[in-house]
Amino acid sequence: MKLLHGVGVSTKGRSVELDFVRGIAIFVVMGYHFHTVRTGHPWVSVIEYPLKSFGHEGVNLFFTLSGFLVGGLLLRQYSQTGRIGARRFIVRRIFKIWPAYYALILFHLLAGRHRPDTFLWQNLTHMQNYFGTSIAQTWSLAVEEHFYLFLPALLILLAHFRLRANALIAVMAGLCAIVLSARCIAVSHGDLVGAFNYTQYRMDSLLIGVILATVYWMKPEVWRMLVAKKRWLFGAVGLLLVWLVFATPDVALDESIGYTIQAIGFCALIMLVLEHSGRLRTTWLYRGLAWLGVYSYGIYLWHSLALAPGDYLIHKTSALGVPPLAAWLVVIVAQFFIATVLGYLTTRAVEFPFLRLREAMFPDTRRAVPADRPNAGAADNKIEGVA
Repeated sequence: MKLLHGVGVSTKGRSVELDFVRGIAIFVVMGYHFHTVRTGHPWVSVIEYPLKSFGHEGVNLFFTLSGFLVGGLLLRQYSQTGRIGARRFIVRRIFKIWPAYYALILFHLLAGRHRPDTFLWQNLTHMQNYFGTSIAQTWSLAVEEHFYLFLPALLILLAHFRLRANALIAVMAGLCAIVLSARCIAVSHGDLVGAFNYTQYRMDSLLIGVILATVYWMKPEVWRMLVAKKRWLFGAVGLLLVWLVFATPDVALDESIGYTIQAIGFCALIMLVLEHSGRLRTTWLYRGLAWLGVYSYGIYLWHSLALAPGDYLIHKTSALGVPPLAAWLVVIVAQFFIATVLGYLTTRAVEFPFLRLREAMFPDTRRAVPADRPNAGAADNKIEGVA
């Protein structure tokens, strides 16, 4: 597997393929949140359609990819040693997630853009997905933080019984079925907010990613068999697109079985991108989205700050009589540019230095990946703070 080079010390060993998936996810999330100008041009609506329609699905993609990558960190260790180093795992997650996250919280506290009672204690305790927050995008970070505590505990318990890959998959599939059933019950009772935000209703998206990681690390022959079925993978991704277009407008349907269907489709996408990107890796669009994926955590944290400049430009272009089509282009490009620059700068200033400190204080102690592993090293690529 080719790796992404030339983007700094902290990106060493990253997978360009998985950063490409990250780039897709953060691009649609930004497009969903950004404000635009109504132009009346049908082709502009066509361009906006996937952005304005599938922003939530970008978060779902982040969840599944996070389960695959972060779960893979633990499963690789378990497959090599038969044990789970939960303490080191959690400490290393803290160094990855918390510095950039708390820098955002400190900024909002000092800037006074939100009343402290609308976000501070909720975000400090990682309970914002239950109690709400005026910093809206952080809800998904709470889901992942809870999962980072749940998953090591689950795997430690399962490792105690010396369970192998098939048993691990069966247990996690059973948990997914429980989560899906609970979410369907919540939706049937009209609790759409809970079904969308609460950790106990969203964990199956992450667990399905962990199941994929279990196959990758512990059943390489099954992985090779699955990824060899290229047409089936394309078919699964095609069915995912059909679901996104026709089923996601039905909120109750999407929030019940839809999240599970999406996670399965996203697993097919991950396998397809990892194994069959081919010459696409060399294209400017692929590399550009992969570059965006490197800074996706920082962009996700800070992209909401681009909304106010976007609103200013909307009002300013309208007052100056700028043609709607030109105004639309200026407004949307400006917001993408501002969010990307903020994400890049904060990642360089906060996230990467703490990652270097982490490697100095708590280096990765896992053994090297055997040469016969499929795409050795891909699951070392990390994703945190999606949404």
